[in-house]
Amino acid sequence: MSQNIIPKDCSYGCNTRIYWNTATNEYWEVFSKKKHVCPNRSNNNNNVSYSKTHIPTTKPNYYNKFAKQPKPKMSNSLELLQGPISEIQKKYEILSDIVTEYNGKVHGSQRDMDPGTGLIDLLVYYEVPFGNRDEVKRKFENFVTSQVTLERN
Repeated sequence: MSQNIIPKDCSYGCNTRIYWNTATNEYWEVFSKKKHVCPNRSNNNNNVSYSKTHIPTTKPNYYNKFAKQPKPKMSNSLELLQGPISEIQKKYEILSDIVTEYNGKVHGSQRDMDPGTGLIDLLVYYEVPFGNRDEVKRKFENFVTSQVTLERN
């Protein structure tokens, strides 16, 4: 298996060029092609000596930052939107905005069209953090009610 070698200086200031060996998951020295054991790094890391210009950095671990944040409990729900395409589009956008405002996500939708009238039924599935579902439904219902009132006037 071949790998691209991207050399860098050792973070502990020993002036050795090293690279990350993906086959063994460890740092190797560029010129000797052997595992790098830095003489400036001790096992307990309390007596580590560093050069004044080179501060050690740890290898970033992408997944650790997500593991520390537990996912909040979510409530799943759905809304049935009915009407002509332009009305459904506006309702969907408003519902999506409200769900996003509460740090939720719209997961999908299913649609059906009545061939006789051309009206659309759109079932929208979404989730919001636990305890916010009733507030999202209330806000959306208020929007729908206000739209009906405007159309009548």
